[in-house]
Amino acid sequence: MINENFMLTEEQVKKYLKRIKMSYPIEATLENLHKLQLNHLKYIPYENLSILYGEPISLDGQDLYEKIIVNERGGFCFETNALYQWLLKAIGYQVTSYHTRLIGLPPEEQLKRHRMIRVDFADASYITDVGIRIALSRKALRLEKNKIQTDGYSDFRYLSGENQGWNMQYKRKNHDWENVFSFHKEAEYEKDFIMPAFYCEKHPESPFRQGPQMSIFTDKGQITIANKLLTISNETKIIERSELSSEKFEKYCKKYFQINLSDFQHI
Repeated sequence: MINENFMLTEEQVKKYLKRIKMSYPIEATLENLHKLQLNHLKYIPYENLSILYGEPISLDGQDLYEKIIVNERGGFCFETNALYQWLLKAIGYQVTSYHTRLIGLPPEEQLKRHRMIRVDFADASYITDVGIRIALSRKALRLEKNKIQTDGYSDFRYLSGENQGWNMQYKRKNHDWENVFSFHKEAEYEKDFIMPAFYCEKHPESPFRQGPQMSIFTDKGQITIANKLLTISNETKIIERSELSSEKFEKYCKKYFQINLSDFQHI
């Protein structure tokens, strides 16, 4: 069972920050929260290769630290946002984890299978998220109804309704508003994420079992691989899109995500 009281040690925090190119010590400010989210997205990839190659998923804090920080891998939301919230707690942020329902990607409502984080300050709350491939802000977003916010590339807003609670939408350049996920302000225990993570890992209809789902941010864009389709964007423009052969997939996993597929051969 997951240790609900897991905490990163000071040495682990130092190594975590080094992994995402940030310095220790660090204060629990809003400015630093924005920097932490962006650097996390730039240096720790979103990826589901463990699921595809049959490597068991563990949500234990120490196991996640070993995988993501020591072994320099990435993970999907139940891994990356779990470890990220322990980093935030260790720094001194007031943190709550939410379980959310994807409602726009694809258009039909999905199971609750996304984890994200709320950070509370004296005057406001912010949503921070480092565990989704698309429709993701490069900075933390203030949880305020109808407030349009931008990360410089897309616009975001939160709507509030009776049934779905809070609904996050985003708007790309020259596009309409699109739903992303909905959630209620209900704090979750670590053990509450075991079953949805298990569904993502093992259920035959899980989208994470259908093909690679990978993302890494750059200074001005994003690199994604979705079912062997490579997309490289710069600012709001797509500069490359191509289907990957097995050989090129292995090459780009190393080039863009620093992951050697040969590491999975023993599994």
